[in-house]
Amino acid sequence: MLDWRRLASRYSRLAWQQRLGNLASTLARSATVSTSSRAATSVADLLREGMWIIEWSAPDAPLDILTEMAPMQRELGLLRQAWERDAPAIQPVIAFRARAMSERVLELSGLTSA
Repeated sequence: MLDWRRLASRYSRLAWQQRLGNLASTLARSATVSTSSRAATSVADLLREGMWIIEWSAPDAPLDILTEMAPMQRELGLLRQAWERDAPAIQPVIAFRARAMSERVLELSGLTSA
């Protein structure tokens, strides 16, 4: 089980751009592990972590970034619920959407030269 308080403390020390970089990484991991039967149990936690990273980024991130992140946060919640109901059915959607969101978040973070 994840220690959400410890994770929040760790993220609070990062700049919002770094938080988004971590979010991109978390989303990429969720896309990858959703295709692995051995690691699939962590998908729900990774999606939840993504939602929290967005929440923890809200106080510092620019409004235009937050405007794009809010729907992502909602989508992550819906994907998590769908995963918990029927993982095999939603797996291809999570693999696709999490990867796409990861790439977009990385662009928004400004940590790449895309």
